[in-house]
Amino acid sequence: MVVNRGKNIIGRAVVSLLLILLTVPGCGESAESLSGSARDEIFDRIDQDGDGVALRSDYEMAVSLADRTKVVAFYPGGSLNVETVLTSLAKSPPSRLADPENPTNEVFLARMTSMLRLRLAAVVINDAGFDIDFTGDDESLNDQVQAHISGGFEAWAQEQALIADPRLEKFATPHCITLIATETEAEVKTAKERIEAGEPAEVVASDVNAQGTSRWPNGDVGCEDLLAWANTFGESAAPLGKMKAGDISEIVSMPSDFSSTGRLWMIFNVRELKSEDANPTRLGPFAQQVLADLVVEYEVVVETKLGVWDPVGLSVVPSR
Repeated sequence: MVVNRGKNIIGRAVVSLLLILLTVPGCGESAESLSGSARDEIFDRIDQDGDGVALRSDYEMAVSLADRTKVVAFYPGGSLNVETVLTSLAKSPPSRLADPENPTNEVFLARMTSMLRLRLAAVVINDAGFDIDFTGDDESLNDQVQAHISGGFEAWAQEQALIADPRLEKFATPHCITLIATETEAEVKTAKERIEAGEPAEVVASDVNAQGTSRWPNGDVGCEDLLAWANTFGESAAPLGKMKAGDISEIVSMPSDFSSTGRLWMIFNVRELKSEDANPTRLGPFAQQVLADLVVEYEVVVETKLGVWDPVGLSVVPSR
């Protein structure tokens, strides 16, 4: 009984606050015209989880959504208002939305987040010189963004990525490798000493390589970019990233079915770097990563009663 009485007091207090709000011209009916059923309806809209308790956050959300023209977020070159978000929810409702006119805080902020992310991506693409028409609906905006991402913006993003990190060019360059792979560490140490003393790596490989690696005659495993070598040798391929033509790597090891000991002990000899055959597109796509790097630089301001913009997670989070 104490709990119910407490809930009733909270309910009456919230309704009283709303009655004050609704007497403002243009905001709704006058206090005198509100019947008991109307008050119950108002309380139900605020008490979103149906537990009989109207939380402050529920109340502030109800107040914020009462004015459909109210701007709830600003982003570079544009803004979102209540009407825009509610229209989006009505047009494309999530499965957990019972009433598009009265979304929960969680649903409303989640839709705001997705709408802001789309608009920020569009702003980035537009600022990069690819025209975006912002006058259409979200479906049109998304179609434009996706078309640019799979088209010219991808090539632009690749250029930006290479400028930001010149190592990508080397990463995309085919490395022609002679592999020395033995079943014990002692064997590969001896092989490394022979190569450092001047013996050709292919000769040493033909002498010492584990029997299971015979599919690579004389240790010639071919010419591939570093992504391919990483897929083949895993973390053991890490030394290749710093090597030049003619270099011999440090000794590395990896589990292998090619070895009777269950491991291969290896060194790499980079015979040649085919810079003319570098193909950065194999490292892509780049568009999504470049977008992710750039959108965090844009400022977004959210209505404080609803939440705050998290520039790292690119999301609207509830105000604390």
